[in-house]
Amino acid sequence: MLKIIFVIISLFFLSGCADKEENKTKELIILGSVHFPTSGINSDSIYFAIKKVKPEVILMERDSVSFDSAFNRKVEYEENEDQAVTRFLEDNPNTILRPIEFEGRNSYRTKAGLYPQANDVYQKLNELSRSSKFTPEESLIWSKFANYWVQLDSLSSTNLKALNNDKTDVIMDSAKYYQYTKMKNIVNDREEFNEQILDSKGDSISLVDYFNKWEQFEHYDRNDAMVSNIIRTIEHLPNKRIMLIVGYHHRYYIKEALERKAPHIKLIEFYE
Repeated sequence: MLKIIFVIISLFFLSGCADKEENKTKELIILGSVHFPTSGINSDSIYFAIKKVKPEVILMERDSVSFDSAFNRKVEYEENEDQAVTRFLEDNPNTILRPIEFEGRNSYRTKAGLYPQANDVYQKLNELSRSSKFTPEESLIWSKFANYWVQLDSLSSTNLKALNNDKTDVIMDSAKYYQYTKMKNIVNDREEFNEQILDSKGDSISLVDYFNKWEQFEHYDRNDAMVSNIIRTIEHLPNKRIMLIVGYHHRYYIKEALERKAPHIKLIEFYE
């Protein structure tokens, strides 16, 4: 009899633990997007994706300076995501918005002398390619980088489903490896990148030093900050159904990092 009672108590205890574990699980639907309209993606397609998900919370690629103390947006930008969120909030005003971008991204760039892109470096790389000054290995790297970018441009003109799948994540991962790591190898090895340019503060800096600083921020610091902000925000919200809308160039990195660092967050594709 005592054994039976013990088994019953144990079953209730285990059931309670399971319920608690279930309650801890949060769903995160990740939508990789493009900021400005293409032939296949615009604010309408992003709005319909949000409408299909019906999130309780939307995490946006913004930092907190874009919001007031009640997390209302101070400015509504013309970007696809902002316009889609505005439209969704008209019928769903209780939806919670939260920022997950690198805090103070724009001011940080200014203080660091960085532009959003490294155009001068890539122009120099293109010049070297066109004048056949690359080594055979460098030419192959440049060619692969260009091919990946053509694929991504094509996908961004298709539809949201084309951007949000494992196959595209693999392509993006490879493209970013060539954009950052492989290009950095070329930049660090060639004398041409000792050429001086003016950074965003108007200070003189070599192309190689600029690229290394830019690559560290855009590839690692910014993405890692977004991952940390996503985890912290989700853990402090009681809501279960949460949607992240982020530029699809960040999606692959964020997904991989969340799977590794936050297995308690269940990742879901928006079209599932």
